Amino acid sequence: MFRSLLSVLLALAVWIQTADAADIRMERLENGALISVFGELVAGDDDRFKNLAIATDGAVVMFNSPGGLAHVGMEIGRTIAIKGFFTAVFDDDVCASSCGLAWIAGRKRFISSRAKVGFHAVFKDQDGSQNVSSAGNALVGSYLQQLNLSPNVVVYATATDPSSMQWLTAEDAERIGLEVALLPNSEAAAPANAPVPFGEGAQATLPAPKSATPSRSWYYFDYTDLPGYDLPGMPLRLATPAECQSACQANDRCSAFTFNMAHRACFLKGMATEALQFSGAVSGYYGAANDISRIGHDFGPSVRFRTSKNVEIVGKPFATIKDSNLAACQDQCVLTAACQGFSFYRNGMCLMFNVRKPTKANPRAVAGVRAD
Repeated sequence: MFRSLLSVLLALAVWIQTADAADIRMERLENGALISVFGELVAGDDDRFKNLAIATDGAVVMFNSPGGLAHVGMEIGRTIAIKGFFTAVFDDDVCASSCGLAWIAGRKRFISSRAKVGFHAVFKDQDGSQNVSSAGNALVGSYLQQLNLSPNVVVYATATDPSSMQWLTAEDAERIGLEVALLPNSEAAAPANAPVPFGEGAQATLPAPKSATPSRSWYYFDYTDLPGYDLPGMPLRLATPAECQSACQANDRCSAFTFNMAHRACFLKGMATEALQFSGAVSGYYGAANDISRIGHDFGPSVRFRTSKNVEIVGKPFATIKDSNLAACQDQCVLTAACQGFSFYRNGMCLMFNVRKPTKANPRAVAGVRAD
């Protein structure tokens, strides 16, 4: 007897929460294999995936990734296409950006009704800004054509601005001619031992979902921003957080929102993974209690402080801390009277400033400032 796909999914999901790059591993099954790809796609992940793929002729590749480097996603996709693997995204998991480019290469593409697969244009960093890369999108177009996908799919996968995300729906898939197979979700009354194909002439069984799945409901936070994953057309100009939540509930692509009180701006989001300290914002999300991780201490109304992604403070810091993390950097600044703002970078560098601006866009940085 082999473990069910859902039990493998849950076990791996717990392990990868603290991983910096994608966790790629293979589970041998009776009639094939399950290859899981969890986490951000970085340089070298495509080679690690190929090394695993070489060892099997039939597999389902299961994704749960916010994306990463576009060429890594495409290289993983090319390996999937060459091997004839199937691809899948399960309940409440996400496969966005470059991950979507890998998932779409499956000989058969599975997706749960509660999963999210998203696409946007390839971008390049230029002077701290995210600018659409014409050359990058041309490469994506060529890649999708090599997969024998229609021009409609090429346009769909590259049309959305890099700051947003186009979340695939069943209607979208039908409209652009993309074949997708729907998996039963954990709340559906799926028959026990429903078959899930694993390769030519072989299949494995997926036991019926168990009732132990965590219940989903709305959770709310004052003084909090849920960064990223905005739906197209944001923000909406609404009067109250309640109206913002109602707009989210009326949109089948929305599972979270942030409402900026000062600007009466409502940001509907396809998903949310982190909560940041942000005075003047109210956020909510629909899901399980542990879906979102708080970055640093929740200071609530005790301080007025705003932490934002994709921005940095320009100036001379009065303190530099190496090998830090975002939570420690933010909290140290909040608790240091002289600190008016901080910048944190992916390499673990934390800079503290006695000024709040000027600031500039930088997709590799996070900055926080006092809002007194």
